[in-house]
Amino acid sequence: MGHSYKVYYSDCSGNPKNCYYPNTGESSSAEELKAFLGKDHVFIQFKDNYRSKNNFVSADSVVFDCDNGETDDEKAWIYPDDIKSLFPDVPCVISTSRNHMKQKGDKSPRPRFHVVFPVCKFTVAEEYTEFMRKVQRSFPFFDGNALDAARFFFGNHDTEVTVIEGTTLLSDLLAEEQDDSFASLGETIPEGNRNTTMSQFAGKVLKRFGDTDEAYACFISKSQQCDPPLEDDELKVIWRSAQQFYKKISSQPGYIPPEKYNEPFKVEWEVPIPLEKPLLPSFPVDALPPIIRDFVVAVSESTQTPVDMSASAALAVLALCEQGKFRIRGKADWTEPLNLFVVVVAEPSERKSAVINLMTKPINFFEAEYNKRNAAVLETNKMNKRILERRQRALEDKAAKGKIEKGEIEELAQQLATYEEKTPLRLYVDDVTTEKLTTVLSEGGGKAAIVSSEGGIFDMLSGLYSKNVNIDVMLKGHSGDCIRVDRVGRTSESIMNPALTVLLTVQPSVLSGLMQNGTFRGRGLTARFLYCMPKSIVGGRRYRTEPIAKEITEQYSILINDLLSEEQSAIPEEITLSPDADELLESFSNEVENKLNNDFAEVSDWAGKLVGAVLRIAGVLCRASVIRGSDFLNDIEPLLVDETIMKNAITIGRYFTEHSISAFSLMGADSLTKQSLYVLNAIKKNGLVEFTRRDIMRLCRTFKNADEVQAVFNHLTEYGYIAPKDLVAANTKGRPTNPTYIVNPYV
Repeated sequence: MGHSYKVYYSDCSGNPKNCYYPNTGESSSAEELKAFLGKDHVFIQFKDNYRSKNNFVSADSVVFDCDNGETDDEKAWIYPDDIKSLFPDVPCVISTSRNHMKQKGDKSPRPRFHVVFPVCKFTVAEEYTEFMRKVQRSFPFFDGNALDAARFFFGNHDTEVTVIEGTTLLSDLLAEEQDDSFASLGETIPEGNRNTTMSQFAGKVLKRFGDTDEAYACFISKSQQCDPPLEDDELKVIWRSAQQFYKKISSQPGYIPPEKYNEPFKVEWEVPIPLEKPLLPSFPVDALPPIIRDFVVAVSESTQTPVDMSASAALAVLALCEQGKFRIRGKADWTEPLNLFVVVVAEPSERKSAVINLMTKPINFFEAEYNKRNAAVLETNKMNKRILERRQRALEDKAAKGKIEKGEIEELAQQLATYEEKTPLRLYVDDVTTEKLTTVLSEGGGKAAIVSSEGGIFDMLSGLYSKNVNIDVMLKGHSGDCIRVDRVGRTSESIMNPALTVLLTVQPSVLSGLMQNGTFRGRGLTARFLYCMPKSIVGGRRYRTEPIAKEITEQYSILINDLLSEEQSAIPEEITLSPDADELLESFSNEVENKLNNDFAEVSDWAGKLVGAVLRIAGVLCRASVIRGSDFLNDIEPLLVDETIMKNAITIGRYFTEHSISAFSLMGADSLTKQSLYVLNAIKKNGLVEFTRRDIMRLCRTFKNADEVQAVFNHLTEYGYIAPKDLVAANTKGRPTNPTYIVNPYV
């Protein structure tokens, strides 16, 4: 039996938004491996089977892409058959990709395949990536842009799988290549290992010395260790084969020539600190009820937006429909309402409004139809109120003249005090002040929602108009604490159990302002939001998309209508947990509690509310999983959160944990980071290994002056991407020397 390869694969194929790989396959058979590789797959074990760099657990294989995209010279192309000669005696699996020998964009058909090498197990993502970079520098035909620790591969049912046997691990081969004693004599090379050993050695000395007489002399010297000796003709065949492959490799972009290969590093480089925001997980759409999941995916496809945006909005929309009608019981003395605060952070032109409009369309229709059906009732209510007020004025005039009859005032006062005003249904508001929001809550029977594709509400909360920071209504609306409402001319009334849902899509600059507001964080407003920071797909969006299927839209509308049509009782209906769900929530609560002083120390205010948020999400998912149609049913089954629903709620909670931690740490995008990334891109694009300030100002025209450039250089130096060269001025007079910087090889 040869080496066994472990593959983690999904239930889908060709889905770039999938991050879930729940299935594991392990085999050394090409036929069995082909079955695994027919699905979207990874060769890394991730926590909870959810692919993200932060979830990296371990990997005992490294996978490289070879798509020959850097050159159109067919003679320089690497073919699958070349791998065995380039890596003699190294075990690996070669699988052709979906576009193998096919036209891809403007690139002609050419060999495109993946190579999987077994390695000693990695348990740290950075070490895994660093090793892959070392290999790619030695073998530049591997794609240098496909070396991250969260890479996935599309399934290919037609892949051609080749298993190559060997006894030398890739890591051992790399270590031998970096050894300086290539030409030293050592132990005898026995029969059976002679060809492999000499092939490996030929490749090493050619890379070290180039195709020179010195390299050949080392090769011949090494051959003297063979016992019995190899024939001269056989040695010539091995050498010529190695020369051919060296010629191919030396023509590859990124090839390091011998003079550079032998040159020692003058700087002890380390892996630079990432400038970009961390790679965050995609929303686990499979955790949503099927009707919601299908609509969310369809909206994402139609609008060409990240699925995170529509999925996060869906949770808030469901909460809007269910709030006030239900509470979920976690344990005997703990219940939570079902309202949620959700904020999606995205740059301008990310089509935030388009997503919000599609997700709220059934709500708008329900509201309009309700007000249309009840127009006469609403008008009658207004008329009766006006009649009572006219009777009040007339009675006051009558009393002033002393003509009042006994009991008239008391009777009218009772009618006015108990009169219930009816207002048009308003399921959510957009641009609203905190004072008006209190009125909306009162008129809505204690329920209200804010849905906005902008973040103007934060300006109002911070006192843009009143010059006073007023966030009480938001805090109490989230927690359900009593709100006192005082009106001129009326007795004070209380909103006993307010329920406020908030759905906002804001720009990073708004997020930055939110996080930096000491009052907002100090009083717990920022800790009440679930943050979604989707990865932008701007620049890769398609014009021609799949429209949302009619049946998917209809099912979504039916569900929203069912939720909104359910009558609200004086006491909210209670949702309970099954024993299995209760155990899951307890385990998750203990996990979070143990992290509050370490992993979650910087966001302990937010993480302290995480278990409650997960319980609310579980309640929202539970009610949205059924269509009750209460008008047609005599007996309605009690709502029970089972094990599956709780698992889904916890999965969603973990998603928001990653995104919320990032939101708190980044506090929006800062200009220095953007400029640094811009300069790094110019360095990579132009293949710079060293440069001056003037070089960068020529390549990057956005800088106004040298001070701006220098600030970026200082930032990149601090993060380990570049380093200044030691300069010795020719003289001390005149203009200072323009400093030169060298680039970290990891870049």
